[in-house]
Amino acid sequence: MWLLLQAYITNTSAMYDLPRKFNIAFDSGGAISTLADTNDIGFMAVRVGEGRSLPAGIYFRVLLCGITGHRQFASDCGLLLRPEETIAVAAAMLRVFIHHGDRTNRKKARLKYLVDQWGIERFLEETQKILTFPLVRVSLSECEPRNLVQRQAHLGIHRQSKSELFYIGISVPVGQLSAEKMRACADISERFGTGELRLTVWQNLILPNISEDNLESAKKALDDAGLSYKAGSFLGGTVACTGNKGCRFAATDTKSHAVTLALHLEERFPIFDQPFNLHVTGCSHSCAQHYVGDIGLMGVKVGGQEGYQVMIGGGADNDRGLGRELISAIRFEEIATKLDQLFETYLSKSNARETFLEFSRRHDIAVLRSFCQEQV
Repeated sequence: MWLLLQAYITNTSAMYDLPRKFNIAFDSGGAISTLADTNDIGFMAVRVGEGRSLPAGIYFRVLLCGITGHRQFASDCGLLLRPEETIAVAAAMLRVFIHHGDRTNRKKARLKYLVDQWGIERFLEETQKILTFPLVRVSLSECEPRNLVQRQAHLGIHRQSKSELFYIGISVPVGQLSAEKMRACADISERFGTGELRLTVWQNLILPNISEDNLESAKKALDDAGLSYKAGSFLGGTVACTGNKGCRFAATDTKSHAVTLALHLEERFPIFDQPFNLHVTGCSHSCAQHYVGDIGLMGVKVGGQEGYQVMIGGGADNDRGLGRELISAIRFEEIATKLDQLFETYLSKSNARETFLEFSRRHDIAVLRSFCQEQV
């Protein structure tokens, strides 16, 4: 569906006036999340069972006004759409924003600010005026609860739903691949799959539709190409924006710093065996969404050197919550020591079943700051 919407936006001149950042996500409702609740518009697949007020089947809920860089998650607006209606609704909502959104202030050129001004009801009324079919309101209680999101569940080898085929989740640290490895991915997909590669929000790749007979050959081809379908808890969930090597707004070299820090943590804490998300963004525009990471870093200058504001305890989907400021500004070279002390304290003071996220949310921020000073 997103390919259809992308084609519509690319080939429709009226869409050329969209701002530089306007996010739309389609989420299948399965174990692999697209973080739809962090987008301006999110379409979330849901199932309606038998015995409800409408025919059983797969539909889409609509989430509006996610913009975590401005400290807000998207919320369900009450609509229930058939899959074939989603592109038209997305297009109508985009046209409403283009016609009425405030483009005089780049900090407010997002859907949130139009809806804040109008309210959800008026926004949906204006959307309805453009459509040729009625928007249907259905309570969320009519839909089955979504499946639990399994953070980093995409990495490794997995059997596909209701299929004899498998997919392989390939680790691509902070989304950086050489041209040689990109060609290798395409070749492996064509030889052992169906010529398809998918991207994840964690900047990794999914190679789908591999038969069991081809699985070992595909794994060997990935190994030979220097591509890994395994990653530690830290590196597998680390994301970074372009950084100052490619963006004039960024204060720091986010990608290099993110990989360096993740590899340090993996070496320092090899027994850490739970999903962990490290988000490293170069500026307050928060392209890497530092507010929703277990640890989030936002680039700042510290005495003329590259450094970061450090956030803790963020999450999305089942773990929805905005991170809190742990450190206001610190040079990059000093972060590893602080996190070492924090994780040492976590491993020594948490119970066996408490995740780092639960641990970080259980404690007052002043207590967490004190943990960064402890020698365990």
